[in-house]
Amino acid sequence: MPTEATIIKGLLAIHVAAGSIALVVAPLAMVVQKGGDWHRRWGKTFFYGMIAVCATAITLGILHPKNFWLALVAVFSLYMVASGYRSLYLKQMHRGLRPARVDITLHGIAGVVNGGLLIWGLAHLILGSFNTQAVLFTVFGLIGTLMVLNGFLKFYRRRHDKREWLYGHMGGFLGGYIATVSAFSAVNLTMVEPVWLQWLWPTIIGVPLIFFWIWRLRKRFANGERLRSFADVRIK
Repeated sequence: MPTEATIIKGLLAIHVAAGSIALVVAPLAMVVQKGGDWHRRWGKTFFYGMIAVCATAITLGILHPKNFWLALVAVFSLYMVASGYRSLYLKQMHRGLRPARVDITLHGIAGVVNGGLLIWGLAHLILGSFNTQAVLFTVFGLIGTLMVLNGFLKFYRRRHDKREWLYGHMGGFLGGYIATVSAFSAVNLTMVEPVWLQWLWPTIIGVPLIFFWIWRLRKRFANGERLRSFADVRIK
């Protein structure tokens, strides 16, 4: 029987390998033709790599309860990527398509986890405990909670932008990549101070860029540009 140390070593190896793959393939998916075969291949590789990253992080958090907060951050990352992936199956919501049970379950679980992160982080900040965990939980919890609320509103509003699936796909996958860069930074850029900045500088830079990119796309579409000029779209 393998010892706990051997299991942890194996999980760490899988975690690092999957994280490295995700870190490399995401930019490849960004630069190739959107919706094309290679975009889909790199995107799926990134998606499954992130599943492996999050699954190993959660397992390691269970084995080491002291670091379980990292597992909660991994759940936040997994939600970002999973919601971006599921957006591809919701292209027809403007024509009456309803979210599947998996979509409701995904957002429900994420709502509980992200709401818990936000409450935990805010409570500690209010009580004067300005530490890395409190800052990260507050920031990630707030972002995740806002995404969940937006997701549920999108599911149940009567009128839909027929391209909202695209914005959800972009926001989810790019947000997941920001989380990947954040983890890489926290492990390797230890010279950055304070410690919470090692985690949050990708968010500080990346989130405004995501909003700007989506704003530019909305403007292009409003000016008459067709979606197929931006991506090779296959409506399901």
